[in-house]
Amino acid sequence: MSTIAPTPVPLLSGVGAIAEQYDGFILDVWGVLYDGGKAYPGVVDCLERLKAAGKRILVLSNAPRRATVLVDRLSGLGIARHLYDEVHTSGEETFIALRDRADDFHRGLGHRFIDTGGRRFSGLLDGLALEQVDSVDAADFVLANGPQEGTDTIEMYDDMLGRSLDRGLPMLCANPDLEVLHEGERHLCAGSIGARYEAMGGRVQHYGKPHAPVYERCLKLLGIADRSRILAVGDNLETDVRGGRAQGTGTLLVAGGIHCNLLDITMGGVPDTAKLDALYARYGERPTAAVPAFAW
Repeated sequence: MSTIAPTPVPLLSGVGAIAEQYDGFILDVWGVLYDGGKAYPGVVDCLERLKAAGKRILVLSNAPRRATVLVDRLSGLGIARHLYDEVHTSGEETFIALRDRADDFHRGLGHRFIDTGGRRFSGLLDGLALEQVDSVDAADFVLANGPQEGTDTIEMYDDMLGRSLDRGLPMLCANPDLEVLHEGERHLCAGSIGARYEAMGGRVQHYGKPHAPVYERCLKLLGIADRSRILAVGDNLETDVRGGRAQGTGTLLVAGGIHCNLLDITMGGVPDTAKLDALYARYGERPTAAVPAFAW
């Protein structure tokens, strides 16, 4: 019995080869615009060309920070505010959910939380009537902002998670990413802690990519009715590509990001197409196209 081979995913030389097909762009940050320490070569030039062509650009990060913090971070790396139209983060999505408490789940959370990241991400919930506590026994819910240190192992959180599970505490995961590349080194993210808690039987509410609510907000901000004219750009098949595809947008994989180890490349390196196909099969996701880096 014959099977139909999937449509090949084009490997393009750069964003310029696909830009004309889209009116709006949703851009990931880590692994696309910067590596945690500096902006990648070609990023500013690419953004300038997109803006000159009249494209709408929204920056969307699974960062457990307010959107204004991300703006400041990008500006400090030379990615000026005029180079994109809108900005949103999973942290901002978490803040809005706890501010508005628009459903029964959020209304029932209580007001005392313990943060898996300790005080590392302090400031995310400033302005809300919430109290951060240092004991699971005093908490109403767990906020997973991230590990206390990026180099922590997931096993270091088992005691906190076990005690939280015993108390039946819900968890709010403000960054669904499992890991991130920080200047070439893999660091643990809050998504791994959330996944660990779910595997133990805990309830986790996720904010950010690939979940639909964050895209609904971003699509409203972009103001482009035809989703097929929007391109979601990211380096992660599980979040950026899966999330964009589920919302009916085009998707562009930046190959030199989080999956670079499986492709045996660094940012800007041209991946082997057979290794790309194996990567797509591994994650069960196929983007519209792929590029070595976010460059024109």
